[in-house]
Amino acid sequence: QDLGVVGEKFFMIRSMLEAVLIFSPTVQAIQELRRLTHVCTGSPWASFEPYSITGDETQALQIGYPLPVDRAAIRVHNELAPKSCSKGGSTAKSLRDVLQMYRPSSMPVNLAYPGMRLLHLDPLVFVVDDFFSPDECDSYRALAEGEHVYQYRQSGTFGGTSRARTSTTWFVRYQDCPFFLAKACALMRQPVTSLEEPQLSQYQPGQRFSWHYDAIPQEFLMEGGGQRLATVLVYCNDVRSGGRTVFRDLLAGGDDTTGVLRRLEVQPKKGRALLFFPSAADGTPDERTLHAGEPAEEDKWIAQLWLHLGRYEPGVPVGTCQSEGAKLARQFGEAHHLDVSQM
Repeated sequence: QDLGVVGEKFFMIRSMLEAVLIFSPTVQAIQELRRLTHVCTGSPWASFEPYSITGDETQALQIGYPLPVDRAAIRVHNELAPKSCSKGGSTAKSLRDVLQMYRPSSMPVNLAYPGMRLLHLDPLVFVVDDFFSPDECDSYRALAEGEHVYQYRQSGTFGGTSRARTSTTWFVRYQDCPFFLAKACALMRQPVTSLEEPQLSQYQPGQRFSWHYDAIPQEFLMEGGGQRLATVLVYCNDVRSGGRTVFRDLLAGGDDTTGVLRRLEVQPKKGRALLFFPSAADGTPDERTLHAGEPAEEDKWIAQLWLHLGRYEPGVPVGTCQSEGAKLARQFGEAHHLDVSQM
């Protein structure tokens, strides 16, 4: 198509899409985006590729997780998405422009956060390298040896059996990790009061976390807090082999050496954060975000927390305090020039 004509269509649809994002549910916004990717061939949308989730339904049922009902998805052509479209006649100046148009206003993500990198468009999956400094990684790991943590050997996620996870988890007091709170709140522009208790998990060699959802089933939803909207994982050490976070039903850009489409996987790297959304903005669980933690050949340490739809009331460890954590996090954020205005 002539790029001038495409440009006119793009701007027209942009106005329509902005109206959809403001006044309509998330599902409608996603449907509009999927239509837009087909109309605007040659625009920045060419960086993305709609696809349908496929797989062996029988095999999926055998492991206890059927294929998602919504099988439409949009991947990035290359793992490192371009910051701008190289083709002449581009109608959006940057990838951020595209995301600003697509992202429902209520989805908790700060696209201006330094180092933000898009891995998948629908559902959204991001990584941020150097989210933690090396010293922050080490100090967070050291909390496992402190006296103010609560050790827990069961999973805070859902699906599978009690044998699905073989790692060890510690719940951390809010006031003991202000740098984590400050960075997470700046990343999602959300208050500390909506964050679940920060956690630290250790996977020893050979341990894993099999397929699971982070979204909370309806029967387990608490009166306060509501559904989990976002997951933030931070890898606190390098893992040379294995230990990847794998999304069963999502594709990465490109294919492997045999021509098979690559599944979306994230390799642990010290300080790297992974951000994805187990639920839509209205709290509806997104089954497409089913994921697992592969066994590693060495120890793997992860910092993690979840953002809830509403105000969350923490239960452990003894003495944990959101308000004190928020105060210290705000001080950290201001000293490190983070946007903690929503804290």
